[in-house]
Amino acid sequence: MDKSKVVNRRKNYFIDKNFQTKFIVRFCLLIMLASLMTGALVYYLNRQTTTVAFENLKVVVKSTADFILPILLEVMVVVTFVIGLATIAITLFTSHKIAGPLYKLKVELEKMKEGDFSSPVRIRAKDQLQKVASEFDEMRLRVNNSVGTLKENWNPIKEELSRLQREAKSEEEKKSLLSSIEQLDSELARFKTN
Repeated sequence: MDKSKVVNRRKNYFIDKNFQTKFIVRFCLLIMLASLMTGALVYYLNRQTTTVAFENLKVVVKSTADFILPILLEVMVVVTFVIGLATIAITLFTSHKIAGPLYKLKVELEKMKEGDFSSPVRIRAKDQLQKVASEFDEMRLRVNNSVGTLKENWNPIKEELSRLQREAKSEEEKKSLLSSIEQLDSELARFKTN
């Protein structure tokens, strides 16, 4: 089995529980509202008509609305339940394709905040936000290249500053140059580049 396929599979479909729950609940409420409106409309449009039916071996004349109300309620409950379950599944997977990349971008931002620009920003091919991830990775590459260039150019500058520090006349000048060298070394060492 191809390892890249195994690594790329998500195990958790609730990545951002708050966002995904609100997303799912809103769509389910929309389904319930549509079902109630449909039932109310059918009932309203049939209240002026009559229906003749046999109930308990008697011929009964009722308004069509009263006759179909129990059937209508049962159908609405079943349809709302079935469509509600389908809506939950579809919105879970759809919101997952949004929340997953957002989570990945957040993780990558945390790495960059710590100075790690070495790993590319990639999200799954079928997920949303492909363009955002691509732009994000382009930005990461630019920063990575800039920091890499700074690191490369730092060594000759560091050597020259060290030479100047050794040749400095006063102790204060030596300490100042040494402090600057150590500070820049420390800052550049924070960044992880490839």
